[in-house]
Amino acid sequence: MNVKTIFKINILLIFLQGLPLFISWFSPEFKQILLSDVFGNNPSSDTILMFDQFALVLGLVIIGIISMLYGSLSFNDLGVLKRLSFLYFALAGFFALPDLISLIKGEPTAPLPVIILGLIGAGLFYYGSKKGTL
Repeated sequence: MNVKTIFKINILLIFLQGLPLFISWFSPEFKQILLSDVFGNNPSSDTILMFDQFALVLGLVIIGIISMLYGSLSFNDLGVLKRLSFLYFALAGFFALPDLISLIKGEPTAPLPVIILGLIGAGLFYYGSKKGTL
């Protein structure tokens, strides 16, 4: 599979993973749904403030990762693209690790579809680093 195609697919997958956070920036109702899943129906004002900060920071990190992937599409050397794919695999793996640990421990975590999208993306990056083509 073409490494650039893998990057494009992962741009979409990462955007979909961040979508709940992006929606929570603009929709108080959606934010309340996310908060009530973990903290119950009446989260404290400190909890809401902490979630707002978390959503902003993580959402901007996600936009930064998407920007790096988009910028990587400008490279045309297969060796460089494979190396970048491996580095993105490491990033995606560490990005997914906290959710996997929480899921295994039975603690609150991201929704299962978000976790699955992250693992699919990490797998695609690894595949691209080993068998990617130009």
